Amino acid sequence: MARFVWRLQRVLDIRQKEEQGLRSGLMALGERMVILRQEIMVIRTRIRTAIDELSEKQPTERVSAQQFFMKFSQYSENEVNIIKTELATVEKQRKKKMDELLEKRQSIKALEKLRAKAKEEFLIESGHKEQQLIDEYTSNKFGTVITAQA
Repeated sequence: MARFVWRLQRVLDIRQKEEQGLRSGLMALGERMVILRQEIMVIRTRIRTAIDELSEKQPTERVSAQQFFMKFSQYSENEVNIIKTELATVEKQRKKKMDELLEKRQSIKALEKLRAKAKEEFLIESGHKEQQLIDEYTSNKFGTVITAQA
């Protein structure tokens, strides 16, 4: 029996590898987003810690420390804003990659359906060919048996 060979198998393989690449890129972007969010949490924790330390100081010491704290908090908030901007950019990239991944998956599913249909047609056709061979063999055998009897 003949082996099933589908012409578009290479295209399907390439699309599947592209999908894997998109998935790994998507994971990398997700990891980057987690890191950025952790950085924001660390900065905000430092600000809270500084506020707690400032509240524990004596009023005479607090005035000079408040000036330092104001500069520190302003710098920290600027840093948070920069990270938030980067986070928004990464989120946009992630959404774009997700759309590409969904499109690639649809393409792969369509190709897989085509492959299944082609394989089914191949099996039906090979079944017909096999049946023809059996019929031909049977008629030849029957013909030789009748000629031998005559």
